[in-house]
Amino acid sequence: MKKGILLLSALFLAMVFMTSCHKDPLYLGNAGLVKLELKKGYTTQNKGAVDAFYATVSVVYADESVVYNCKFYDPNNTGIYSNDPNEGDKLYVRKDVEFHILIETEIDGYFVSGESQQMVYSDDMEMLNVEIILRAGTTRIAIYMPNEDEIFGNYVVAYGEILEDASQMPIREAGIMAVAKSIYDTYESADAFTFDNEYSSESWITEYYYSEGRDEETSSITKFSVVLRGLEPNTRYCMRAFTFSESDTSFNYCYSRVVEFTTNGNVAHEISVVTNDADNVTIESVDVAGRVILLDGNSADSITEIGFAFDTYDNYVANSSSLEYYRNNSFLFPASETNTTDDMIVFSSSVSGLQVGATYVFRAYAIFHDQPYYGSVKMFAVPQDPSNILIQADDITSTLTTSYVDLQGNILNDAGYDFSEIGFKYKFYDAGTSAPYSVSDLTETATASLLSGRFSARVNLPIINKVMYFAPYAITTTGYEVYGELSSAVSIEPANVPSVTLEQDNMSELTTHSMVVSCNVDANGRSDCECGIVITTDTSNHAAYDTVRKVSSSSGIEEFVINGLRKGTSYTYWAYVRVVDEYITTGSYTVTTLQEGNVGPGGGVIFYADDANQFALEYYYSTDGREEEDEVPAIWGSTSGIALNTDAPSSITVSGLTNTEAIVSYHNGIGFTSEYAALVCYQLSQGGKSDWYLPTSVEMQEFLNYVENAGLSQEIYSQSGGFWTSDEQNAEYAVAFVNSNNGYSQEARAKDSQLNFVKVRRF
Repeated sequence: MKKGILLLSALFLAMVFMTSCHKDPLYLGNAGLVKLELKKGYTTQNKGAVDAFYATVSVVYADESVVYNCKFYDPNNTGIYSNDPNEGDKLYVRKDVEFHILIETEIDGYFVSGESQQMVYSDDMEMLNVEIILRAGTTRIAIYMPNEDEIFGNYVVAYGEILEDASQMPIREAGIMAVAKSIYDTYESADAFTFDNEYSSESWITEYYYSEGRDEETSSITKFSVVLRGLEPNTRYCMRAFTFSESDTSFNYCYSRVVEFTTNGNVAHEISVVTNDADNVTIESVDVAGRVILLDGNSADSITEIGFAFDTYDNYVANSSSLEYYRNNSFLFPASETNTTDDMIVFSSSVSGLQVGATYVFRAYAIFHDQPYYGSVKMFAVPQDPSNILIQADDITSTLTTSYVDLQGNILNDAGYDFSEIGFKYKFYDAGTSAPYSVSDLTETATASLLSGRFSARVNLPIINKVMYFAPYAITTTGYEVYGELSSAVSIEPANVPSVTLEQDNMSELTTHSMVVSCNVDANGRSDCECGIVITTDTSNHAAYDTVRKVSSSSGIEEFVINGLRKGTSYTYWAYVRVVDEYITTGSYTVTTLQEGNVGPGGGVIFYADDANQFALEYYYSTDGREEEDEVPAIWGSTSGIALNTDAPSSITVSGLTNTEAIVSYHNGIGFTSEYAALVCYQLSQGGKSDWYLPTSVEMQEFLNYVENAGLSQEIYSQSGGFWTSDEQNAEYAVAFVNSNNGYSQEARAKDSQLNFVKVRRF
C-alpha cells in the first residue's frame, strides 16, 4: 500500500467499510477511513507556522503500530491542515480495537508532534471525530492576530503567549516588536526580523511586557498583552512576539511567527475603551471583561469609574439605543477586579441575576474627566434551563447479543445547548446484587456520536453471568450534566466464552534473559478478547495481569517474547484471556533461565551473562569433527602490513562480530586463501547459528575468568600456548592472550603466529 493518508478539511467523515487491506503492513480485516483535523502549532523561532510539511503518522494499537508518510497542507491559511485528496492515500484503522494516532515531523528545524485521544471505531459509528493539536519545540512563544476593535490609527493592542517550558531558563524580557511592512519587505527573510538585525531604533517599535526591574513574577508569564504606540494611520505593519532567556552559561532570544495588520484612520489621544467577548455564560451568571488604554501620558488617577452597561437585545433594538451612559440601560455593573499598569487598566466582573433564555448586549465604559467613554457593543445569549433537555434510552432487546450490546438513545434539545460529551453510564454487577440507587453509582462510561438527536455506543459484555444497569447522559459545553432514567436490570448470559491453553512442547527459546511462550487462543468470535502471559517470581501466582499482553480478535497460536529476565532465576508463568475485566487462566508452570555453565542456544557453553545490559556470551572450543583436545591453531591473518583498525572499544558491551566481519572482508578482498582464526569462527554454523565470531580482548578476558573460576584451567590451558583475539595492535601485530607461569596475559603477537582461538557468539 502506498504510504500516505487521505485527509479532508471538514471535521467529520462518514466511515466506509472495506473487506480487506492486503497491501497494509497489518491485516486489518474490516476497516474505515479516518478524518483528521490538525490545528496549526508554532515553532520555536524564526519562520513560525508553515504552509506545508511532511509528517510520519502512526496508528497505534497497544504495542503494535502501522506507519504512514504524509504531506499536509494549509492552502487557505485557516490553521487546519489536510492531505491533498487527489494525491493522498487512505489511513486504515481496525474495527472494534482501541487505537490512537501519533504525528511526528520537523518544521524549520524543530521537532513537531501531536497525539490523539484513545478511540475505537465500531459498526454502529457513522462518524469519527479526530482532533490532533501539533506542538513544537521546547520553549515556544506565539503571537495572535489583534482584534479588529483594538486596532487604531496610532496604536494596537497586541497579544502573545509563552506556550510551554517557560521556566527552563529565567526570562529576562518578554514583549512584542513591530515594523512597517514597507521596511519588513526589505529584509531577505523573516530571519532578519530579530534583534540581531535591527536596522535603526526609529524603524522599530518595541514594547516590553516584562523586563528586568519590573515586578512581574517571570514563572507565571503565559498569556500577555502590550500596547504598541507611535503607529502611523492607514499603514501596514508586521509584528512578532519575543522572549529573552539567560542562564549562567547561555542566553537565547526566542521569536514567534510574523503576523500582519493595518492601522485605520481613528487616531485617539486621551483614552480608549475595549470590550472583550462574554465568557463562561451560564443560566446563573456571565463573566465580562474590558480594558482602558491610557494614551499620551494620561494617568489612571483620572479614571473615576469603570464598569459595564447592560440591556436586553429586544430593548436595545426597540429604543435604537447606543447605550449611552445612564440612559436606556437595564442596569449598570461596576468592575469588581482591576489590574493597572502604566498604560492600561484591565477590569472584569462576574454578573448574575440574568433572565434565563434572554439575549443581552453590553459594553465596557470608563468615566474620564467626567466624560463617558465606551467600548464596542458585544452580545451573548443566556441558555435555557437545562432541565428542558430530554434524554432517554431505547429498549435493548433487539441489540443485545452474547458478546456485546448496542446501547441506543435520543435527545430532545429544545434548550438550545451544545454538547461536549454524550453517551451512556453503565456497570455490571454479580447476579443477586442489589440494584444501584441512582445513575451516580454507575462507574463505566461509553461515549457516543450525536447525529440528528440519535446516538449509540457499543458495550462489550463480560464472559460470566452478570446483571447490567445503564442510563443515558449528556454534558453541555457549559458543564451541565443531564441524565436519563436508570434502566431496569438486564441479565447477561454470554455464550461466546473464549478459552486459552498454554503450549508446553517447546522451550528451546529459553535464554539467560528471555523466553518465548506460546498459547492457543480461541476468541470464540469476540473482537474484544485480550490474551496475555503473566510471569512472576512470586510463587503464590498473585501477580498483576499486566506483564505481557495483546489484543486477539481471532483464534490460533499467539506467541509472546518475554524479555528483561534475570539469569539463573526461577519464574512462574501462566496464560490468560480477559474480557471486560473478567479473566480465564491456564495452570501455571515454572522455568529457570540459563546461567553461566549451561549450554547456550548455539550449543556452546555460557561463560558470561550480564543482567544489567541483558545479554550473554557462549563459547565453542572445537573445530568441526574434532574433539576439544584436537583444536588446531591458526594464524590471525595476512602479513601484508596493512592495519584493519579492528581495535574495538574496551567494553564488554561491544561485540567482536564487527571486528570479525572486517577481518574476513579484507582477506576476501585480497584473495587470501590460507585458513585463519576469524574465518573459522565466521564460517561456523554450530547449533544452527551463523553469528559466531572471534572475541575482542575484553570478551576473551571474561572467557579466561570463567575458565579459572569453573576449574577448567587444566583442561583449557594445557592445550594452548595462547589465544587470539580480534583486536589489532598495529599493522603487523594483533592482540593475544599468552600462557605464562601466572596464567594468561595480554600481549602483541605477529599476525602469522600459530595460536589457538575460541569461537564466541552473543545472545
